[in-house]
Amino acid sequence: MPPRLELDIPHARPSVSAASSFTEKSAISSPSSTIGPTPASSPSPEPRSTLADPPVGGRQLSTLRLLVIHIGAALTLFLATTDATIVSTSLPTISSNLQASSSEYTWVGVAYLLTQTAFQPLYGKLSDLVGRKSVLFSSICIFAIGSALCGAAQSIRWLIASRALAGIGGGGIVSAVWVITSEIVEVRQRAVWSQALSVTWSCSAVAGPLLGGLFSGQDGSLTGWRWGFYINLPICAVAISILLVSLQGVELRRSTNASWSLFRHKFDFVGLFLFMTATSSIIIGFSFATDIGWTAPSTLILIIIGISVLIAGGFYENLTSRDCLFPPTTFKSLTPSVVLIISFLHNFAFNAGTFYLALYYQAAEGSTPLESGLKVLPYSLGSSLASMPVAWFIGYRQRRTHDTSAQNWTISMGLFISTIGFGLLHLLDEKAKVVLQIVFPLIAGIGIGMLFHAPYQVFTRSLKPQDLAAGTSAFFLVRFTGATIGLAVAGTIFYAKAQLPDLTFHGSSPSIDFSRIRHLPPDREEEVLQVISTSIHMIWTVCTPCLGVSFLLSFLLRKLPSSDTTDAKNTPTTTTSSTDDEKL
Repeated sequence: MPPRLELDIPHARPSVSAASSFTEKSAISSPSSTIGPTPASSPSPEPRSTLADPPVGGRQLSTLRLLVIHIGAALTLFLATTDATIVSTSLPTISSNLQASSSEYTWVGVAYLLTQTAFQPLYGKLSDLVGRKSVLFSSICIFAIGSALCGAAQSIRWLIASRALAGIGGGGIVSAVWVITSEIVEVRQRAVWSQALSVTWSCSAVAGPLLGGLFSGQDGSLTGWRWGFYINLPICAVAISILLVSLQGVELRRSTNASWSLFRHKFDFVGLFLFMTATSSIIIGFSFATDIGWTAPSTLILIIIGISVLIAGGFYENLTSRDCLFPPTTFKSLTPSVVLIISFLHNFAFNAGTFYLALYYQAAEGSTPLESGLKVLPYSLGSSLASMPVAWFIGYRQRRTHDTSAQNWTISMGLFISTIGFGLLHLLDEKAKVVLQIVFPLIAGIGIGMLFHAPYQVFTRSLKPQDLAAGTSAFFLVRFTGATIGLAVAGTIFYAKAQLPDLTFHGSSPSIDFSRIRHLPPDREEEVLQVISTSIHMIWTVCTPCLGVSFLLSFLLRKLPSSDTTDAKNTPTTTTSSTDDEKL
């Protein structure tokens, strides 16, 4: 056994929970369908000797074993993140097959994101109580069951409910994967291994629309849309098998003072309930606006209630004695508040773009679902690839300046480019040239991709050390919420503008049967395509000023000291066993 160094720390070792096991350096965000990687936590404010602990008997896991574990983790992470966008290209086919209403069309995508968001704050605490591996394997099983029910759906409401169940599992997978992989790797190697998961996230952003396009055939065929969900089942089985074997004997950390009683007394159930109630009310209000109009009492009541509850929740967070979702410093300092607004609006635009660019190519351009997935590549691939050189640039500049000036510059430049890109999307209509269909989404995607890494770093540096864990959970909660509301608002805008009575399903609320567009007389087909193209333009009209406002807000970000020096001081160069930890 290699020699071990017992660190001379005069106080007891702090417990390591899921909310404090992910270091800032390993949080290398890459684009995803909705939001980018979601490390479940943040750096611990105390000296992090426990984070470097080898998981088994004082021995660091071999590179081969780490590789196998990361392969299994990457498979599950790929499924969870791809599932959020796989319906972006297959949704018109699904909508026609199951005769979805306009609001139901949107809820197929929203349901997954909403439950993934709602359960995110719970997973860190639950992993302390029942164990990291238990959370991961349970989440994979829930995701698999949800996927199977999605494939077997006989109605659109059945599909929406199944997507919500899959979202619960998907959120647990994302959370547990980042926590487990960060705990089994030494601190000095963590950034390298987290890059592998970041690449997986980038690939999922590209693969989602492509797989959705591939599995968009008619019901009953081998390429039918149901197989886009069924394919998750064998992959889940393979991933569980790999993880069961590779994690056997690996003792992951669990907080020593965690208990169900403490969980009941300290977790902010009321804050989470208020936040998700407000979000759900606003989303449902927008859905009602599509079906019954903006002036209908139920529409106005739901939106007003949602906004009122959101404001009440903000006051509650400042007064509660529990472990609140949003630390008080978030709203008392300008920089973290600005970053949350930017992150919300960024993911609002990104998710709207992912879903409705795919619809533009299918409905306005007449592309097949697979062709639509290929045409979305400049947008999704551009955002994926942009995040990689940006991460390198930030690291290079930070070593020289030792502050967050590189992150601030990246945020401003990314918002500027994305604002220009979404503005240029207005020029895409049903007669746009192919080169414009490639270049304009590419510009928008590059700008969006520059924002997946830097905001999180600035946010964590702007908080007090004791607020990092809660602050990180709040950051990704806002990011997920922005993606969810963005999709809901985009659907409302589209269907409010695209009024085509002769293409709606009989006996359902207004929704377009996209399969009938190509069977219309030439004059009517041209008119319909123009209406659809104009309706999608309205989405870009909303997204562009959102990004523009974020660009102006980015100049309010302060330049903060980087964490490199602090991390270097607090990062041990050798590891200790769990027995040694108890001595500390």
